[in-house]
Amino acid sequence: MQYPRDRRLSYIGATYIGNFTDKNLIFEVFDEANRYLAQNDLPIRFLYLGKLEVGPGYLINIPVGDKQVKGYPLEALIEALYARLLQEIHKDESFQMRRIFGLTTFPLVSRNQYFHIYEKFLGFQQDILGMKIMVLSMKPFESEDKELMKSRIFKGVLHELGHSFELEHCPNECVMNPPSDIDDWDRRPPAYCSSCMRKLQGALTAELLLRKEKKMGR
Repeated sequence: MQYPRDRRLSYIGATYIGNFTDKNLIFEVFDEANRYLAQNDLPIRFLYLGKLEVGPGYLINIPVGDKQVKGYPLEALIEALYARLLQEIHKDESFQMRRIFGLTTFPLVSRNQYFHIYEKFLGFQQDILGMKIMVLSMKPFESEDKELMKSRIFKGVLHELGHSFELEHCPNECVMNPPSDIDDWDRRPPAYCSSCMRKLQGALTAELLLRKEKKMGR
C-alpha cells in the first residue's frame, strides 16, 4: 500500500511487528482507515512502510497465572518505531510525516519499576520530540472470522489515532469509548461520533495552519 505523496496531507507511517501470516489483513486495515479518512475529508493518511524487523531477543516471557506467554517490552517497540520514523524523515525532511503506527502480533507489556510486575497494554502512544509513536496489539482482537478481526483492529487504529490528536475517552457510541469487553467492542460503531469528529477536524486544521506558518517563516 503506497500512495502518491500529496503535500497537502499529513502522513502516518504504518508498519507491523511480529510473525503475522495474513499480511493482507494488515494492508486491508490501513486501506480501510484511509478510505474512512478520505470520506470524512480528514487531511491525513497512513503510508505503509513495510514490516519493522525487531529481533527475537526483544521478546520476553510474561507470567500469566501458571503459564508463560511471550510479549514485547513496550519500551523496545517505542524505540524501534521512533528509529524507523526518523529514518523516513531523514529521506525528505520537508515531507510531512511526524507520526508512526505499529501493529504487533504479541501482547504489550511494561515493567512497573515500583512493584516489579509487568503491566499489560492494548494500545499505547508516546510523544518524542514532537513526534507521535503509536502501537497497538492485535492479540486481544484475534478471531477465526477474518472480517470480525479486521473490524476490531480497524476500530483500535481509529481509537489510537484519536488519542494522538488529543481526543479523550468518550461516553457516546464512538470508537473513542473504551469497551468493557470484546463483545462490547464488537458492538461499537466503526466511526467517531459527531463530537469527536469535530474535535479531530479542529486539531487537524490547527496542525495544518501551524505547518503553513512555519513554512512561511513566521
